[in-house]
Amino acid sequence: MPAPRPTARTLAGLVGATTALALLSGCAASGVSAAPAPQPDPVIDRAAADDLFAALTTARSAANEARDAEALAQVATGPVLRSSAFAFATQVAQGLPPVAPYASTSGTIAAPAAAATTGWFYSLRAAGDPAASDGEFVESTFFTRASADAPWLLTYQLATDPAVALPQPVLAGGSAVGPDVAARARGDDALEDVLGFALTGQAAPTLDVTDADQLATAHTQGFPVPGLSPESGTEERACAYEGPDPAWLVATEGIFALASVECTQTVTLTDGWTAPTPATDTLGTVPAGVSLSAWTVTQTVTVLVEVHDDGTSRVVGSRLRPVRTDVTHAP
Repeated sequence: MPAPRPTARTLAGLVGATTALALLSGCAASGVSAAPAPQPDPVIDRAAADDLFAALTTARSAANEARDAEALAQVATGPVLRSSAFAFATQVAQGLPPVAPYASTSGTIAAPAAAATTGWFYSLRAAGDPAASDGEFVESTFFTRASADAPWLLTYQLATDPAVALPQPVLAGGSAVGPDVAARARGDDALEDVLGFALTGQAAPTLDVTDADQLATAHTQGFPVPGLSPESGTEERACAYEGPDPAWLVATEGIFALASVECTQTVTLTDGWTAPTPATDTLGTVPAGVSLSAWTVTQTVTVLVEVHDDGTSRVVGSRLRPVRTDVTHAP
């Protein structure tokens, strides 16, 4: 929150302040100076972050090997946990092997001052482990915790091409800096633009979607229903942000935050109409080429939203990850 605006002072108060300043100046001239203000400690430092990522790598590898969502919940939450738990079920349904072990390391740590919050921090542009991908990538992550005594949990995870520009956080004494009210308002406007793009595929004039990745296809995610008419059924689509709320920080070119967009397709076919799932691809636990009469498909995509002082913004996206497929098979 910004500091409250100072109230007007009386003339006597101003004179007193001037006198005090003169006295302080005299002290400085005689060799006495005020001690520098102590710098606030960040909510997590580099050494603690390195230990956290090492523990995350070990715990996640064990949970992935066992396909154990409860074990993964000890180190992850939110969209990361939901999409990973769904991936475990998908692997079993499709006869796929577990995810190979891979290491996560800390990048640029952007952590607010411990006095401001105990609840979150960012790690940006960490080198990705080749075992986790077919190509080179960098990883940006967002961690949360319920209290100072609670464990850190991986909440958002964004993998991007190394060539994609990411924000450079502004640090004061090692701690990240929060935005003022005006910047937050611009951030809220940008979030609405990003959500509108996810739902329609149409970007606002002030929103740069060059690096949106699969956020650009969120409005078509799910199973296709070609030729759908009022006589054959209905299709509804909705997109919303998942919790927690975006945590904004100041960067060298504005402000930024990671967020997660969840998009849902709901289809109900009537009067005996059915639709097949794609014959050459599968989504989650639903087999390929089966006939359905109704379904709900939800996928989530992690994004980084960067907002500039002039009101323009950009969104950096990632892959869509399914978290729900509820289907009704045709009789």
